[in-house]
Amino acid sequence: MKDKLSTRDAAKKMGVALLTLQRHVSAKTVDAPPLQKVGGVVHTHSTYATAWAARGEAVPCVITAMADEFGGEIPLGPFALIGSDEIGRGIVSTLTGHRSPAVLMRSHGVFTIGRTARDAVKAAVMCEDAARTVHLAQAYGELAPLARDQVDALHRRYTQEYGQRPEGM
Repeated sequence: MKDKLSTRDAAKKMGVALLTLQRHVSAKTVDAPPLQKVGGVVHTHSTYATAWAARGEAVPCVITAMADEFGGEIPLGPFALIGSDEIGRGIVSTLTGHRSPAVLMRSHGVFTIGRTARDAVKAAVMCEDAARTVHLAQAYGELAPLARDQVDALHRRYTQEYGQRPEGM
């Protein structure tokens, strides 16, 4: 019985943390992409992305999939105490000014946002995939980040042209 109570307590605390994050995100959604129209939030401790967070490093943008999905590096947010408002504030302050829907919170894990829960889940999956790929690339030698103009062109194409439905469909 004790295990069930502790699981419930943990779920309650996680729910409070996500609600706090949603409140901070909602307060900043006026003109700050990607914080506009946030309808979903995901939090994970996925292996590779969390390893980058544990090292205190953003994941550099070295592959086209990252430019497409994140519009650059996957940024690193500050360390924040679990269960406090610091997490929500840290996520919002880190994502403000970034196109990335994902943030690595230092020594913690990944938080992603999206227009829908499905979009936030996709960003979390893509974040882990990119973190793993870049980790493996780094193991074989020096990374070669994409140039800013290349990242901008790839991100624009991905978000405005690639896979977009024509008006009325």
